[in-house]
Amino acid sequence: MIKIYANQLNTKLEQDNSWRYFLTVGNDPYLQDIAQTKITETLRLRGFSEQTVFIIDNQTNWDSIYENSRSMSLFSNLTLIILQFSDHSLNASTAKKLDELSKSISPEVSLLICLPQMTKSQESAHWVKTLSDHLLIISCNTPDINQLPNWINQQLQNHDLTIEKQGIELLCYFYEGNLLALSQMIEQLKLLYPEGKISYNQLESNLEDCAIFTPFHLIDAMLMSKAKRVVHILQQLKTNDTVPLILLRTIQRELIQLINLKKDAAKSNLKVAYDNYKVWQNRRNIITPYLNKTSLEQLYKNLNTLTELEIALKSDYEAPIWENLTSLCLQF
Repeated sequence: MIKIYANQLNTKLEQDNSWRYFLTVGNDPYLQDIAQTKITETLRLRGFSEQTVFIIDNQTNWDSIYENSRSMSLFSNLTLIILQFSDHSLNASTAKKLDELSKSISPEVSLLICLPQMTKSQESAHWVKTLSDHLLIISCNTPDINQLPNWINQQLQNHDLTIEKQGIELLCYFYEGNLLALSQMIEQLKLLYPEGKISYNQLESNLEDCAIFTPFHLIDAMLMSKAKRVVHILQQLKTNDTVPLILLRTIQRELIQLINLKKDAAKSNLKVAYDNYKVWQNRRNIITPYLNKTSLEQLYKNLNTLTELEIALKSDYEAPIWENLTSLCLQF
């Protein structure tokens, strides 16, 4: 079993054509589509001319999956079975089904399992271990802001394009979280500038803000006091019709947890508090500096301001909620 990133898939398949089982894991639909397409095309060239797709949910006919995985096709000796999972459809019940499938799958059958997410415990499941000798796991998560420059540089190299560092930063700013739009822009730039070298001014004149953010991006930017990023995220959330109440609830949950962490840390220490509230390690690295510089009084003040915003939102439909939200987030 080997784990790779989606941008390493082409090279891995060219180096080794012995992989029979594939697991694409991640929340980025563009990367999932690219990886699945590459895998199916590669297997087709290897003779897996028949492909059967199953959508995994509560109504899935697993007997049909077992039958397809054990029997030879009338029209092809080699078959690819694709299992498309949705959010939360990989559970204890489906894991048992996969256990049975992994133990009885025919040597003439290849398997592609597509998951939006996978926990550490799920990675240790019996079916994963059974398939592990011939299993390739491809991470299809959207690159974060720190990973995105490398991803862009690789795409530019693939298209024989050269853009200065400031241009890469501009692409990150306008297309973070939206790899589909970013890829389309890179293809458009190749058509506009076939000579391959693109200046900052040429680039800037062709870009539009297509960045996609979640409320959790906003929380992290607030905790790290990145004012420019906070404003940008709020602008895009508003543009994409995010419901303000959802943002208020997300910030409220974060504030309550921060208050509890601050209070518990005063009684023991912050690590114990983190463990008690099951805070992920990558979140701890963001939260710790914020808690060290922020008083409990300030946290309560922010919570009171948030409550006032919610009351205004529910009682006054003309209240400048986005302006007020921006003000709160910047003083966080």
